[in-house]
Amino acid sequence: MSSLLTIDIGNTRAKYAVFNNDNIIETAVFNPYSNDLKDVISKYPLINKAILSSVGGKIQECLDQLKNIEIITLSGETPLPFEIKYKNKRQIGSDRIVAVAAALAEKPDQNSLVIDIGTCITYDIITADKIHLSGPISPGINLRFKSMNDYTEKLPLCTPSNDELKVICSSTEECLQAGVITAITLEIEGFINLYSNIYNNLNVFIIGGDNIFFENKLKNCIFANANFTFNGLRYILDYQ
Repeated sequence: MSSLLTIDIGNTRAKYAVFNNDNIIETAVFNPYSNDLKDVISKYPLINKAILSSVGGKIQECLDQLKNIEIITLSGETPLPFEIKYKNKRQIGSDRIVAVAAALAEKPDQNSLVIDIGTCITYDIITADKIHLSGPISPGINLRFKSMNDYTEKLPLCTPSNDELKVICSSTEECLQAGVITAITLEIEGFINLYSNIYNNLNVFIIGGDNIFFENKLKNCIFANANFTFNGLRYILDYQ
């Protein structure tokens, strides 16, 4: 019985998951510059295939540790269970491909919108007839906080808050937090409304490391679990 390795390298973290059949038996954050992946292969000798998605580089460092197994480095030119509508498929981020693959695996033959709230916020549609349509990209939470700190003399660097949405604030920190979190919430709600007017019975998936700040602020959305991306990678690997 073989096992599969899925690897996801983002802008801030690198993670892997080991599958045995349809079950994830181990997940962890790893350091691409160490021997972590080599150790995983030693621990699970039945791994014979792997798939790697990276928007944060460090691809070769991973490949050097996985020389004895079949590995796919995901790109817009990888065979996929859906069609990408993008002028230059080489430019599309592998994270966006994985996100719509995961949505397709979870809600097959349905229209879905995937909103990834990470370093940047991305909007992607996968249609019921398996067409991937890329949407806007906007700055994420920390990029917005950092830009206001970097490009002004007196505004402090703030961190996000899980407080209720505010439009009346009592301190500079509250003003900054409300400006970022409330603005993103309204942005997301606006895009959901726009897409819902185009695609019937639209599923909305919220993913990404910063989705926790919006769980109580966005209604009628599916907040994906931690394995969402890994399931998307597995779905693509099974298609090969």
